[in-house]
Amino acid sequence: MKPHEFGPIVLVGGRGEFGQFLQHEILPTLGVSSIMSIDRETSRATSLSRLQQARHVVLSTPLADYVEQACELVHHCSNVKSPTTLWLIPSVQAGVWQAVSATLESVANPYLSAVFVHPMYGPNGFKAIEPEAWTFRNILTATVDGAKHTLMEEVSQIAAVFYSRFNIPTVSFSPEEHDRFTAYSQGLSYCVARLMFEQPELDALVRAQLPHLYHSFHANHDLILDYLRINAYMPQVVAAFTETWTRTRQRSCADILEAFAQADTLLNHDADSRIPTKWYVTLRRAAREIDLKV
Repeated sequence: MKPHEFGPIVLVGGRGEFGQFLQHEILPTLGVSSIMSIDRETSRATSLSRLQQARHVVLSTPLADYVEQACELVHHCSNVKSPTTLWLIPSVQAGVWQAVSATLESVANPYLSAVFVHPMYGPNGFKAIEPEAWTFRNILTATVDGAKHTLMEEVSQIAAVFYSRFNIPTVSFSPEEHDRFTAYSQGLSYCVARLMFEQPELDALVRAQLPHLYHSFHANHDLILDYLRINAYMPQVVAAFTETWTRTRQRSCADILEAFAQADTLLNHDADSRIPTKWYVTLRRAAREIDLKV
C-alpha cells in the first residue's frame, strides 16, 4: 500500500498518550498525511463530520470503558457512505470483539468493517535497537467485513507496510488465545507492577535496579490496574504470583524476581511465551541473571 492510498485517518482519543504516539511517531513514518483527531472536547457535530470523512478510524481510548466507546463509535459511523475501517486496539480483546461484532451486525452498514488488533509496543520505550525489540508486533485477533467492504487485502497491505517501515510483524491469534497468552506474560509482569504500587519500599528498590521498567509501569498505572481487572484470565495469574510471592522473604528486588520466575514456570511450564511482551522479557532476563549470581 502506498502512503497516498491510506486516506484520511481519524484518531478517537488522539490527545491521549498512545494517540499522541500514533499521531507523531507511527502514522507519519507510514506516510500518512491526513490525520484528524476526536477527543472529549470535540463537539458532537465536528466528531460526526470527521467520522464521515474518514477512511480509517482508530479508537485509542482507555481500557476501562473501551467496549462502550467502541460500540458507540459503531453507531456514530452507522451512516457512512463509503468504505470505512474501524481499528480497535485494546490490550484485552475478547470482550471488545464480542460486543462490537454484535453491534456491527445490528447496524448492518455494508461499508463499515472492523479490525481487532493489539499493538505490542508503545511510547515508553520504542527503539528498534533495544534488546526487547523482537517482541514488538501487531497481534491480529479478528476482522469483521462489511458486505461491500472486505478487509483481507487491506489488512495484508498495511501489515506489509508496518514490517517494511518498522520491522514489526503482524501475527494472528484468536481473541481468547490473545487474552490468555498475554495474561501469562503481560499480565504476570503487571502483578509485579501492582506489588510496586502497593508497597513503596519495594517500589523504591525496583526504581533503583530496573529504572526503565519502573518508569513505564508508573506511566501506565491506570491501564495496568484496568488490565488486571478486565482480562478474564488474570485470576489464575494473580493466584500463581500470590502463591510464589508468599514463599519468598518479601523484602528485596531479588524476592520479586524469584516470585515472578516461579509463577512464570507455573503458568508457562518453562516454555517461551506464545505472545511475549517487552516487560515480561525484561523481568524474565533479570530473574535469570539473579539466579546465575546465586
